[in-house]
Amino acid sequence: MGTGTGRKQERLHDWDFSRALYLVLGIPFHAAVVYSLSHEWSVSSPDKSQALTWLANFLHTFRMPGFFILAGLFSVMLLDRQGAARWLRSRLVRLGLPLLFATLLILPFQIVVQSVALGVAGALPWAAVPGHMAQELTHFGEPWISHLWFLWALIAYCVALAALYALVGSAGLRRRAEGLVAWIGDNRILSLSAFAAICQLCAQAQTAIVGASPYYGNAAINYNLYAPYFFFGVALFYSGTLQDLLLRPGPVMGGLGVGLVTLSQIPPSGLAAHTLTVMAGIFGALMIVGFISSLARRHFSHPDARVRKLVDASFTIYLFHHPVIYVLATLFLLVDLPPVVEFLVIAPAAGLIAYAIHLAVRRSPVLTLMFNGVAPKRAPATAQSQPLALSTDRPYPSRG
Repeated sequence: MGTGTGRKQERLHDWDFSRALYLVLGIPFHAAVVYSLSHEWSVSSPDKSQALTWLANFLHTFRMPGFFILAGLFSVMLLDRQGAARWLRSRLVRLGLPLLFATLLILPFQIVVQSVALGVAGALPWAAVPGHMAQELTHFGEPWISHLWFLWALIAYCVALAALYALVGSAGLRRRAEGLVAWIGDNRILSLSAFAAICQLCAQAQTAIVGASPYYGNAAINYNLYAPYFFFGVALFYSGTLQDLLLRPGPVMGGLGVGLVTLSQIPPSGLAAHTLTVMAGIFGALMIVGFISSLARRHFSHPDARVRKLVDASFTIYLFHHPVIYVLATLFLLVDLPPVVEFLVIAPAAGLIAYAIHLAVRRSPVLTLMFNGVAPKRAPATAQSQPLALSTDRPYPSRG
């Protein structure tokens, strides 16, 4: 399959790989967060690391923007083929079933492990652990969202996109996307000024919202933060100019992106500095995403069995790596090793265990439906005189 501006008969192997990469990068991100100075996580080590704090912040700045950009692109690609109603029904199944069963089966397990970790760390007396566990299991809170937040957000964005598509149609979306990109290109200084003003308003809003309600304020920001990236991906599908810009960054621009992302991690001392850090984070993320996209186009634009395995496994790996890291981080509370050493054990171990779970899931049609939202298709009946042929392609994307 191709985008709306070319490569129409090609499967997008390169962006297929990129999206899987962003999901799998959740493993080192969450393993690093265990030791982060700037993140509050459910299972947290008392030993912190500045290097792992930087790594977690660095990955967080570009990983989910890249994922949501490609989610937007692939969403409108299928939307163009299927129509709003049919596409939205398929998205609700493919995203909703994994969300439902992961909520019912994975999150309670995480809550149990989190409660045990509090006892192991000495943050909670062992006698109080069962009561804390029961409280968390029977009352809604962040543990009942956890790493599944992106599915809630993605479903909401898909509903909004389907409504917009039904309202203006494919031609209307294309016309608006191409018109906006052309206007920005013709009015670069004005566009940059408007972007800076929007970033300033966002910085002010973030300070006010989080100050009013730290928990719900951060939640509201996080759920809406990636909508612009999702709809940037929609525009990317329709605009060849935007695709060329995204795929242009080379090593120098990639390095500049790393520098800007690092700059964005500096705690701001005022509104102007906060605005600049927001801008640096966005520009840096887009440069890194562009660099990854250009590398993927160069090296992974053709069928590759290894890449296909990664793509097929990435969603299941993302669902299950999280509870695995909970368990491993809890076990490492029992020993005293440098944080970087523990991280170097946890990250690859979590990846291997999550991949093993994927292999088990794909052997069961029921588990595949539960955790991938995909019902295995029956092979069509063939005449005995005809040789059997295995399809090497599948409708893209397999997951939203």
